[in-house]
Amino acid sequence: MHLTFLTPVGALLALGALVPLAAVVFQGGRTARVRRMLGLDDPPWRSSVVPVVALTLVPGLLGAAVAQPVLETTSVVRVRRDAEAFYVFDTSGSMRASTARTGPTRLERSIDYALRMRLALSQLRSGIATFTDRIVPDLFPTIDDQVFTATLDEAVGIDSPPAKGLSEKSTTFAALDNLVGDTFFDPGTKHRLVVLFTDGETAPYLSGDLKQALEVRPRIAFVVVHVWRSSERIYTSHGIDPSYRPDPQSTSDLRQLAQLTGARIFSEDQVGSAIETARELVGHGPTERVGQGLHVLALARWLALASLAPLAVLFWRRTVA
Repeated sequence: MHLTFLTPVGALLALGALVPLAAVVFQGGRTARVRRMLGLDDPPWRSSVVPVVALTLVPGLLGAAVAQPVLETTSVVRVRRDAEAFYVFDTSGSMRASTARTGPTRLERSIDYALRMRLALSQLRSGIATFTDRIVPDLFPTIDDQVFTATLDEAVGIDSPPAKGLSEKSTTFAALDNLVGDTFFDPGTKHRLVVLFTDGETAPYLSGDLKQALEVRPRIAFVVVHVWRSSERIYTSHGIDPSYRPDPQSTSDLRQLAQLTGARIFSEDQVGSAIETARELVGHGPTERVGQGLHVLALARWLALASLAPLAVLFWRRTVA
């Protein structure tokens, strides 16, 4: 564990704590002389401790915050040798839908869920793929969190890849057969997990062909997060797109997918359960050390918030008094 300051010169602000201390000492001396002249007893010393400490803490904490302290810790990074995960995103046009013009789209919510799941499944090498009527790998399985996050930011977008067909619905679950084999997963990977984020609005496909394709071993375990709400619409610069309405058939289409693939289906409100199921599906296996991970915690905002506490104490004492 190591503490560093990004802008150590900012700590000079903490010297401001000397100003109220000097003022208290000076004023205390004058007050004491006046009391002696009037023959009055000095008040208990404890009565001045709280305001002095509070007045000292405010500039001290703010000075520490301006110095931008950062707590750095390192830990051993271990990764499973026998398991990998792929996060697959439906990027069809319907994934633009949202509950409000300024609300997050289905795809944006999917990315947030993926980051949460990736953090929970950190011992798995994880890749990223996007699909409509075909699947395109954007990142092959890696343990690097920064590369994973950067790929989500830069490569995952609507109509990426664009559909090749002319169907009204550009998504087709038939494209999932591309995941079979060693094109996406490293050869010899025993436990293969696919986390699929989709609104479930698929074009018709030959279910028998997909089932047969996915029976090739090693089998793929599917966890599907249904990112869909019946109240959503697609918002454009001209208003609501009149040609789109959420398809209630998506729920039954996902049930059919579950029957074909053994997929576990979860709603957006069940991401926690999806994580637990994913852990169960990959089970436990041997790990190997791949280096050390650096964890950085910025303390500035917490110190700035902490400075409000002594201010609140001073305000309360003044109000009570």
